[in-house]
Amino acid sequence: MTPDVVVDIGNTRIKFGWCVADEIARPASLPSGDPAAWEEQLAAWGLHQGLRWAAASVHPAARGDEVLIVDDFRQLSLKVEVDEPGKVGIDRLLNAVAFRERLPEGTPGVVIDVGTAATVDLLSGQHTFVGGAILPGPRLMFEVLHRQTAKLPLIDRHEVPCEDPPGKNTRDAMAVGVMAALMGGCEFLVREYRGRCADPPWVMMTGGALGVLADYHFGGPEEVGNTLTDATLTLDGIRIAAEALP
Repeated sequence: MTPDVVVDIGNTRIKFGWCVADEIARPASLPSGDPAAWEEQLAAWGLHQGLRWAAASVHPAARGDEVLIVDDFRQLSLKVEVDEPGKVGIDRLLNAVAFRERLPEGTPGVVIDVGTAATVDLLSGQHTFVGGAILPGPRLMFEVLHRQTAKLPLIDRHEVPCEDPPGKNTRDAMAVGVMAALMGGCEFLVREYRGRCADPPWVMMTGGALGVLADYHFGGPEEVGNTLTDATLTLDGIRIAAEALP
């Protein structure tokens, strides 16, 4: 199936992408449960009914269009070596599918995706998905700090913050802590994964909450190969997966 539109249903937003040739053109992030917003976006793209959709997880809209749901690892031409492949988030596997297309033969890869949660996953040199780590994203960290303490304020920030340490007040100190937790966690995991690979892995970063992490560089050439950023990685994985299916 060659889709016209691909859709990634996240925990807080729905991301749409218009497929043009082998690329995702003019991606959009829209609120869930708002068909009018979806129709407005389709009109802005100049698209009408009779479309072919490929969606991760759920049906994007009731339009009488052709819809392919990608929600099972067995739909992907990706080898998955974990304890329970069926329980791995499909977005993580779709990221791996898209990144695999860009990795040189024999080169391992690390995918960092920061949204409501942050995931740091490893592709082996044979481009097999071999697992990863799941961390709370920045918004969750700020919410938990507020809810589980008596005096820490609620900070409405949804991306990895950029704050120079040390923080000179409570809010800045919280921002420094969240930044350090995510940047330090990702750095630790990339280093650990490097120790399990014969060659330096490439790193791919994606997700709507990357913030300052998008500009971070992991280690030297002996530790990490190319470091890339692609906001439409999951959408591209949906496109690739759909095109490989009948």
